[in-house]
Amino acid sequence: MGFKCLYCDERDRVSYFSNWCEDCANLRRLLLIYEPQKCIDILKRTLTRDDTQITYKINQEIKKIVNNDIETNVKKVDETDDHTYETRSKNSKSKSF
Repeated sequence: MGFKCLYCDERDRVSYFSNWCEDCANLRRLLLIYEPQKCIDILKRTLTRDDTQITYKINQEIKKIVNNDIETNVKKVDETDDHTYETRSKNSKSKSF
């Protein structure tokens, strides 16, 4: 379109009559729904971190990933073991008669 967003001045506006791009319009709507001070507090708390907080957050996310992978692998192994046990027991019963 050629007309840049009035807020970010990077992306094109949604339409000729609009002043903002899609993302900036969503931000504006959130600011209208919630109190601006509440939005600022949330953004400061979540986006502003020092090096120790970043390292801690990365470690927490890695722990979540590792724990989820271990749980899914354990479930897969348990399911296959039960299935093979049932097949073995059925085969052994049919052979014994």
